[in-house]
Amino acid sequence: MKILVFLISMLFCFSGFSQVQNPAEDDTLKQKKIDYFQLHEPAKYKLNKQEFTFTPEMNRIHIKTIQDEAEVDFGDLRRTTDDGLYIMTSSINDDVSFGRFDSIGNFRTLRYDRKKDSVIEDWYIKGQLKDPE
Repeated sequence: MKILVFLISMLFCFSGFSQVQNPAEDDTLKQKKIDYFQLHEPAKYKLNKQEFTFTPEMNRIHIKTIQDEAEVDFGDLRRTTDDGLYIMTSSINDDVSFGRFDSIGNFRTLRYDRKKDSVIEDWYIKGQLKDPE
């Protein structure tokens, strides 16, 4: 009988040590939380000499540009991950890009160019609407 009580108490003791801890409470990897830029109001951007307007909406950031003196829809940004990665789709062409805002609000994208078989990097620069003279 003593052996049975001893074995049962050992079972309870060891089962307590084998419980899984909540990873949110104990971050054993000591991962650094990444802060990233979030666009809260419409902003002007420039890529090469073309101007864009990024407008945050409910589940996306809508992008417009000027073509033939008229404002036209260019595409959308949709956030894909918690660390600020966005996918950019275009309503003008079939290009798909992935990108992030940097700490001051510029937007950097990477896209694959099938014709050149290479990755193209684009920087949408915030707030530069006129070329320096």
